[in-house]
Amino acid sequence: MSQPFFWVLHFLSRWMLRIFYPSMETEGVANANHPGPTLLCGNHPNTLADPLMAGIHLDHQTYFLANAGLWLNPAMAFVIDPFCIPVARPKDKEAGADKGGKDEVFNRTFQALENGKIMYIAPEAYSELERRLRKIKAGAASLALEGESRNDWKLGVTLQPVGVNYESPTTAFSRAFVRYGEPIVAAEWREAYEKSPMRAVRGLTNLLSERMEDLLIQTRNKEEERCLRRIERSVQHDHPLTVSAHHYRTKAILAWLRNLDDAQRDRLFTLAASYDGLLREDGRLDLAFSDHPRRRPTVALLLGLPLFLYGWLNHLPWLLTIRGIWNALGIDRGYKATFQTLASWFLVPIFYLLQTLLFNWIYPEGIGWLYLLSLPLSGLFALRYWVTYRPFWIARLHGKGPHGDRLIELRGELMGTLAAWEVPLTADTPAAPRPA
Repeated sequence: MSQPFFWVLHFLSRWMLRIFYPSMETEGVANANHPGPTLLCGNHPNTLADPLMAGIHLDHQTYFLANAGLWLNPAMAFVIDPFCIPVARPKDKEAGADKGGKDEVFNRTFQALENGKIMYIAPEAYSELERRLRKIKAGAASLALEGESRNDWKLGVTLQPVGVNYESPTTAFSRAFVRYGEPIVAAEWREAYEKSPMRAVRGLTNLLSERMEDLLIQTRNKEEERCLRRIERSVQHDHPLTVSAHHYRTKAILAWLRNLDDAQRDRLFTLAASYDGLLREDGRLDLAFSDHPRRRPTVALLLGLPLFLYGWLNHLPWLLTIRGIWNALGIDRGYKATFQTLASWFLVPIFYLLQTLLFNWIYPEGIGWLYLLSLPLSGLFALRYWVTYRPFWIARLHGKGPHGDRLIELRGELMGTLAAWEVPLTADTPAAPRPA
């Protein structure tokens, strides 16, 4: 791929992901921000958004191993073929994919590593809407060790773990925290590989799994995950932290949760489930019942409201179109964030152009360029306003609902129990993350 084309895609991807995941932060970018040969190994909860999240923060071009089924669409194939290597899974072959056989994948990846490229790979192989890391496959370790063996252990391949932590992967305008861990030097496994390739691959895979798990919120099962999410949500709404600090607090809450005795844990699970179930029954949000500090009106909230409404109304056609296309196509919700991002590359410029032409037709005084300039600025302001003052408007617009009093009672009991049992409300961050 030509460098200008790459940097255009890089800029667009970063800009769009910043829109759909505002307040995104990164940690440890220096671990990965160097030329290859590197296998960038990331978790895979959010389909095509995951490699974008992992790669856009680096200053070097990243190439990707991608599902061969994507090549079945000619338009998609044209876009991704210059920087992606197809990998045929069984279901891709059943769908008619004729690319991405095992030999092709290995040979093309070896060639890329020998040319010093950064290759993104998802060792879990499949994408699932879970933030925990599932059992990873041995492919990444095999590629790294065999690539080094083919080049007399002088290639310098590293396996770079990266964990993408979404607060809500399929919800537009949520937050994300991208963590790059300590890299693993494949050549350090030379002696083990020469004694027993299979054991070396297994050992390296286990080490990679440990490094990746440390970058994520690693719950043991769905019951623990559901309880943790309910607790961290309410704690965050009463005591809001940045996305990185909230991530570390959630890790502390998970450790705290596991130290409870069985009776305490069962009581907490039941209480949190009762509260969450009633919220769903009423169609309410926990934020409406919280003590969030931004639930109170401020001068900035009132002064910014007209500008927010201007930005929101001017971007409403785009938002409605995105939602309409999404509903009409019936795409799996795991692709929601990716679809919104990629579709916005094309729809936002089109809508800006059409709206400016309409403005010039209504007001032909030649100031359309001022209106055009106002569109991205007002859109970014509206997004920041909503992210900042969402607690206030949610509390005003949602109300209490038919079970409001019971919800207030259950939430008070939940938060009182957490306070009595000294749930962590803050967490020390080992490194100082920076905004993406």
